[in-house]
Amino acid sequence: MKVFAKILAIACATALPIATSPAVGMSMVKTFPVTLEANGLTISSPRGQPAQSARFGLVRAAAIKIVSGALGAPTKTGVYPECGQGHAIGYAKFRGGIELSFVGGKFVGWTLDYGGNQNFRTGNGVGIGTTAATLQKLLPDVFIDPGNEEGGGIGPGFTSDKWPSGWLDGAKQTSKVTSMYAGETCIVE
Repeated sequence: MKVFAKILAIACATALPIATSPAVGMSMVKTFPVTLEANGLTISSPRGQPAQSARFGLVRAAAIKIVSGALGAPTKTGVYPECGQGHAIGYAKFRGGIELSFVGGKFVGWTLDYGGNQNFRTGNGVGIGTTAATLQKLLPDVFIDPGNEEGGGIGPGFTSDKWPSGWLDGAKQTSKVTSMYAGETCIVE
């Protein structure tokens, strides 16, 4: 048991995926280059260093540094002067379709744009290209909004209290996730 605990501690410290026996009631832990979370992002290091977390509330410079460590410098930065929330939202765009949002110098949200990297996923595997049927299996609390006036939405999408939200390319079980977001963002076309 001590050997297993040491192996588990080493694996967690180096952010490597680990497999545990289903017999002990645990499941696979998955890591991705960018793990999408409801309260921020976890960025795997390409150099074998431990993964780093950028949580909402982190200062802008620190969040950009963490994401830049794996994805390179931002491809574009700027400010959306008005996004409907009554204040400007700063942004930093990175390759792979990730955009960080900032208010008052703090990291407050992220977006994975349409056409973004399909290897950027939630810890349980949801990402661009996931079907609505798979989404419902992986996120038991998910609400699928058909995007019609009766549903109150602006387009087919999904929301969850515990996971990131996003948009779908339709309202069928075979429809696929086209973009994702969490926190405070500015949806612009």
